[in-house]
Amino acid sequence: MKNIKILIIFLLTIGTSAQNISGINSDLNLSDSLNYETEIRIYKGVGITNYSSVFRMFKDKSEKWTAEFYEHYAKVDGQTELRTEKRNLKSENDMGFAFHNFVRSYVMDLPNLSEVDWKLTTRGNVEKVKREYRGKTIEEYEVLNEVIHFTDGEVYKIQVKGWNRTNEFEFYNIDSYLILYPEIDELIYMSEILENVRNEFGIWKK
Repeated sequence: MKNIKILIIFLLTIGTSAQNISGINSDLNLSDSLNYETEIRIYKGVGITNYSSVFRMFKDKSEKWTAEFYEHYAKVDGQTELRTEKRNLKSENDMGFAFHNFVRSYVMDLPNLSEVDWKLTTRGNVEKVKREYRGKTIEEYEVLNEVIHFTDGEVYKIQVKGWNRTNEFEFYNIDSYLILYPEIDELIYMSEILENVRNEFGIWKK
């Protein structure tokens, strides 16, 4: 039995960010590794533009929470110079509560979306298909699945540290995939993480 996937590609108006995380960190004076025992960073890349942003939240040794938002406009030769902006954020609720809501959405356990892309499939039927093979017509049973890939969109890279554990993962086109596959847990939890950021800190509003 052969598994045939029908690929449908939607072109969106924005694409995945090709900017290097290490380069962004350098421009923002951030280390590549997480500095604190409890910290979360979410990098958002927006399309083929030179713009990206970073949400950062951490707890220092005095148990004080800090949340920051960075905006990064990369240098484009002959067009624009590097520009960065930073501001401190306040949360609607206690930041410890906000961080535990990230944990509740399995931020310490989620994998890269690419590791579960087999779920981003609409199962098809088993059908008998005719094909030519070495000059002969043969018939085979095949499963015809439908796979939808978005070539462009938003990319989120998450780094988190807490309770002597770390996790790092990447999701892309979360809102678009969630519309198509609302039952997939990983999409639901990632969407919850972003909603927590939006509701608590007022950034990345839709």
